[in-house]
Amino acid sequence: MSGRATVVKSANEEPRAVPAQPGHPFSRLIGAVFLPHGPVPSRHRIDALRAGIGGAGLCATALLAASDQVSDLERTVFEAINGLPSAAAPPLWLVMQAGGFPTVFVTAGLALAARRRRLAAAVVVGGTTTWLLAKAIKQLVDRGRPSAFFHDVFAYGPPATGLGYTSGHAAVAAVIMTVAAPYLTRPARVVGWVVVGLVAFTRVFIGAHLPLDAVGGLLLGWTVGSVVNLLFGTPGHH
Repeated sequence: MSGRATVVKSANEEPRAVPAQPGHPFSRLIGAVFLPHGPVPSRHRIDALRAGIGGAGLCATALLAASDQVSDLERTVFEAINGLPSAAAPPLWLVMQAGGFPTVFVTAGLALAARRRRLAAAVVVGGTTTWLLAKAIKQLVDRGRPSAFFHDVFAYGPPATGLGYTSGHAAVAAVIMTVAAPYLTRPARVVGWVVVGLVAFTRVFIGAHLPLDAVGGLLLGWTVGSVVNLLFGTPGHH
């Protein structure tokens, strides 16, 4: 009788306890990162508000960057971050890769593996759109890299080329997290946003961008991500 009871118990629990089954590490990982499948995704007014706020902030920072001047505050912040000990460069460089364009497709692949097809599509659309917009905004604002303003820049890694505003790495990291956040557990969201902040921070630290460039990238990614969430819909309330 006890053996039979165990079988019935396992059968009852299997549909909702797959992530916790021993011998399935990937399932456990999915359960720790993603929320369970919820109701049919819907659109939320908060995403429209976020898109409006982000868009306004993006325009404001773009206007400041287009003045082709670096304020005393921005100079102070840049020198403080860029002048940090070089020992931080290797680990931060690894974290910074989360803002690379290939990360868009890596994230989409993970979403597909987790059976979140809507999320995978939203990440590809949002990530690609953000990457292209960042390229276009660079040409429109036409702001140089830190080396164009300062002679004593500490540069780490391959020299950054092209224009400065806005940071494509910060933008891509922000849009991925903005789109993915409604699907993630609270711990995963906290870790994700910390990584986004570190990507933006690292771009300044390695001498590739001025602080305003990084902030503009975060606002661009947040704005596009909010629009994508509004178009695709997201599960539950966020």
